[in-house]
Amino acid sequence: MYRILVPVDGSPNALAGVRHALQSARQDGEIWLANVQPRLHRYVTRFVSRDDAWDARVERGRAALQEARTLVESAGLVCRSTVLRGEPATELARFAREQRIDQIVVGTSRSSGLLRFLTGSITNRLVELADVPVAVVAGARPNALRRTVMSSPPRVSWPAI
Repeated sequence: MYRILVPVDGSPNALAGVRHALQSARQDGEIWLANVQPRLHRYVTRFVSRDDAWDARVERGRAALQEARTLVESAGLVCRSTVLRGEPATELARFAREQRIDQIVVGTSRSSGLLRFLTGSITNRLVELADVPVAVVAGARPNALRRTVMSSPPRVSWPAI
């Protein structure tokens, strides 16, 4: 059985990764969908029990996975999903090893190298850590504000004298 892991955060770019995985999956394939919730700072958990905080994050993770699950199930493939906790790239690579995943498919935005450097790239880190092939599927370009502010040099116009 060929197993594909697709990280899903509920974004249109992540769904592009799911669609690509559906195209490359075999009839006897299995698609794992994973949503990774970050760990909460200990000061947050001072006011809320860890179990209550985790339950809330699991619900948020399941909501992010719902549309992707619908896509996979409507294609007639076996779909499994999970909500993980921790640093996304590390947890996804660990999960892929444990579940004997054959390939990881990541849907990502079309960001510039500078933007990825400044904001951090889960995709780049996952490529470094994973023991299996990682297919990167380019989704939509980032919105105009983010593209202009983060990836363009400032434009200076001097008044005419």
